[in-house]
Amino acid sequence: MSSQALHRKLVRKIDIIFLPILTISYGLQLYDKLVLGSASVFGIIEDLKLSTIVNGVLSTERYSTANAAFYYGYIVAVLPIAVLLQQWPLIKTLSAMICIWGVVCILTVVVTSYRGLVVQRVFLGIVESSVSPGFVLITSLWYTKEEQTTRLGIWYSSTGIFSMFSGIVNYGIGHAGGKLAAWKYMYIFTGAWTIIWGFVVFCAIPESPNSPGRRFSEEEKILLKKRLVLNMTGKDRTRWKPRQAVEAIKDVKLWIMMLCAAAIYVSNGGVTAFGARIIQSFGYSSLDAILLQIPGGAMTCLAIYLVGYLAGRFKDSRTYILPLSCLPVIVGSVMIWKGSWVHKALPLWGYYLLPTFGAPYVVVLSIAASNVAGGTKKAICNGMIFIGYNVGNIVGGYIVFADETAMHYRSTWIAIIVCMCFVVGSSFVLRFVMSRENARRNAAARQRTVGNSDKEETEFQSVTNDNNLEGFQVANTTSAHTYARLFLSRSQKPN
Repeated sequence: MSSQALHRKLVRKIDIIFLPILTISYGLQLYDKLVLGSASVFGIIEDLKLSTIVNGVLSTERYSTANAAFYYGYIVAVLPIAVLLQQWPLIKTLSAMICIWGVVCILTVVVTSYRGLVVQRVFLGIVESSVSPGFVLITSLWYTKEEQTTRLGIWYSSTGIFSMFSGIVNYGIGHAGGKLAAWKYMYIFTGAWTIIWGFVVFCAIPESPNSPGRRFSEEEKILLKKRLVLNMTGKDRTRWKPRQAVEAIKDVKLWIMMLCAAAIYVSNGGVTAFGARIIQSFGYSSLDAILLQIPGGAMTCLAIYLVGYLAGRFKDSRTYILPLSCLPVIVGSVMIWKGSWVHKALPLWGYYLLPTFGAPYVVVLSIAASNVAGGTKKAICNGMIFIGYNVGNIVGGYIVFADETAMHYRSTWIAIIVCMCFVVGSSFVLRFVMSRENARRNAAARQRTVGNSDKEETEFQSVTNDNNLEGFQVANTTSAHTYARLFLSRSQKPN
C-alpha cells in the first residue's frame, strides 16, 4: 500500500472511531441546556416560580439567574478541570464526568424551588466543564493541524443537529402526558441517555495516540506516533510546567481568543435560553415556538460546515473567515430589531440567522488547537477560552427583557451587534499578532536548521510554541501528501 493510501486509511479509521462519539457526546451537552428553554413553555417557570411581578411588570430575572447558574459553575471549575485532564487519564475522566452529569440532570425532577434549581445548575456546570476542553484536547492529539478545523466543526455541529432533534423530542414529551409535569420527563429522558452514553465513551475511545489499543495495526501505530511528532504540540501532557503557565498568561493571542469567545456567546442568550419565548412573541403558539426552532439548528450545521470547508480549502485563512462568519448574526439581529412583525416570517428568518454564531466560535477553537503548544499551556488556553464562553453565556442571559417586546427587544440586538463587531475587529488584531510571531520565528529559523531528530526531541519534551521558535509556525498548514511521505520515510518500531 502506498504511503498516501495508508495515511488516508488511518485518517478514515480515526474519523470512524472518534467523530460519531464526540459528536453525540457534545450534542448531549447542548441538549440538557436546550431542555430548560423547552421546559420554560411547559410549566417549569410557573412550578418553580421563576418569574415575578415587580412594580406591576413581569420580571424573568429569576429565570435568567437559573440559566446563568450553569455557567457560574462552569467558570469556577473549567480551568482546574482542564489542568486535571492534562494529568489524569483523559478518556476515563471524561466518561466518569459524563455519567455524573447525567445523574445531576435527572435530579432536576426533585427540585421544588428557584433556589434549588440554581444549586442544581451550578453542579451541572461543574461536571460539564470537562467536556469541551477534553474534546479540544482529543482533537489536537489525534489530528494534524490541517485536519483539526474540519473535525472540530463536525463534532461542534452537533449543537445544530441536536437543536433540531430536541425540538421534535421535547414536543413529543410535552404531549405524552403522565403523572409528572411534562418538563420533568424531559430531564429524566436527557439524564438517562447521558448516563448510558458515558459508558459508551469509556468503552469506545482509545486513551491516546501513544496507546491506541488493538484496533490499530503496527504500521498504523508508527504513523500515529509520527503524526504526533510532526504536530509538535507536545507528547508529555501529564506534568504541570510553571514556565508554560507563565507563558500562557503573557500570550496576547490567548487573551484575544478568550475575549472573542465571550463576545460570540453573548448571542446565545437570545438563541438558547430565550429562543422559544422570543419566537412566541412573534405571534406563534408555545408548541409552534418549539418546532420553529428546528431550522435554526440546520443553519448552525450549515454555517459550521461551511467555515470548516473554507478553512481547509484556503491556507492561512481562518483570521479572515472569522470576521466573515460574524456577519449573518449581525444581519439577523437587524432584521428582528428593525423589521416589521406584522408579517411573522421576517423576524423568524432573522432569528434563523442568529444560530450561525457557532461558526465563528469553531474558528476560534481551531486557531487555539493548532497554534498553542505544550501540555500545560494548551490546558490553560482551553480553560481561558471556555471561561470566555461562559462569561458570554451569563451576559447573554441578562440582555433579554420581557418589557421590551413592543420595542422588538432593542437592547438584546444592540448588545449582540456590538459584540459581533468586536469579534470582527479582534480577528484582524489576532492576525497581526500571529503574523508578527511568524516573522520572529522565521528570523530565528534562519539562524539554525532543525532536522527530523530535533522535531522528535521537541515532541518528547513538550516544549511550547514560544520556546520552540524554529519548529513551530503559527497557523501553519501542511498537505496530507507531505505528511504521508514524511511519516513513512523512516522505519521505526513503536514503543
